[in-house]
Amino acid sequence: MGSMHFVILTEVGIAVFDENKCVKSLPFSDPARDYVSIKEEKASVNELQGFLSKLNSGIFVNDASLMKLLKKNSVDVELMEDSKIEHIQSSKLHVLVDSGFAKDEADARSKLRDFALQLSSSKVTETSESPDLHIIQTINTLDDTDKIINGLSSRLREWYGLHFPELDNLIDSINGYSKIVLGGKRDDLTDKVYTDAGFPETKVEMLSLLQKKSKGGAISDENLAIVQTLAKQILELFDLRNTLEKHIETQMELVAPNISGILGAAVGARILARAGSLKKLAFMPASTIQVLGAEKALFRSLKTGSQPPKHGLLFQHALVHAAPRWQRGKIARAISTKAAIAARVDVYGSGRNQMLFEKLNVRIKEIGEKYKEPTEKEPMKVQQRSTFPYAREQRQFDRNSGQRDRSKGDWKKGKRRKFGKRRR
Repeated sequence: MGSMHFVILTEVGIAVFDENKCVKSLPFSDPARDYVSIKEEKASVNELQGFLSKLNSGIFVNDASLMKLLKKNSVDVELMEDSKIEHIQSSKLHVLVDSGFAKDEADARSKLRDFALQLSSSKVTETSESPDLHIIQTINTLDDTDKIINGLSSRLREWYGLHFPELDNLIDSINGYSKIVLGGKRDDLTDKVYTDAGFPETKVEMLSLLQKKSKGGAISDENLAIVQTLAKQILELFDLRNTLEKHIETQMELVAPNISGILGAAVGARILARAGSLKKLAFMPASTIQVLGAEKALFRSLKTGSQPPKHGLLFQHALVHAAPRWQRGKIARAISTKAAIAARVDVYGSGRNQMLFEKLNVRIKEIGEKYKEPTEKEPMKVQQRSTFPYAREQRQFDRNSGQRDRSKGDWKKGKRRKFGKRRR
């Protein structure tokens, strides 16, 4: 029987040792990439396989991933004992020198340091290229855009409202309002301006009538120019918002089709952003997904004993938002359960799983039929502190019980007996 051979996976290559010396060394061309590919069991080990197949002895490896790769290629190998693996790890510098990967210990340290830097850089690059992180940035940009639009819209209505105040009560759409502002001063507004802004004929007639009877003050050309610039910015932000929405829908369909189908593109992206990444969302239980976005209310309920929240960001889901109040918690629970499964399918599976949508629809239908009417619950017993007059009555004990009736006079006497006479 031949001697045993040990296959050692290092950060810079693979070395094969017999009981005395290194008999084969296979350096990595790209250490970080090649090392990670072996750990992920995706590397090609044909050269190593060819060498090991010629050996007629027991072969042991120090890495489980490398062992699985070799077994897939019909190489009979076994994993080393833990003590042997720990010894190799503690003497890593000597292993690199003996295998020819490094000239001396200083060179070995330098190569290990370069490997660590390269591996860290590749991990950062891989994370930065993750498509779900780009979706998170897009939905956060969309939310920030909405905040900016709301702020500028309020300012626009207040400013132009000094000139044409009746317009604010009649027009809800800030998009149409901005287009009217671009038409100029109140007296310059025509029916064509209102029509181009997207209003029907009935409303155009009403606006024309209000325009003539308006009690707003005059506006200078300088102020009007600034207000019109503000209106242009709002319309451009609306265009940006539409672009972001379309991009989110497209990317969610590519990256997380099941999440997008269960939650919708916008809600799914917001839950993805709150979770941090698609992989983190896949590891979350359904109960956590259900209350994402309502963490403050959840912790408040744990502290005070009040009712816990039934939904967080899921309230924005069409099925939850449109449902009766007493059904929302149950529907949110059903959706979060399927969303947890959908996230795992998107991470580890491929394509849409139609069964998820069918089961969700069945469950939503069951909830609607079973809970048509609200169920009455007993009100929670909240222990309230007594008011002051009631507390005074409670301090008066029964004389027969052996306790003193501490009225005003007796209370003072009791204090004198306990603490003695007051010094003057």
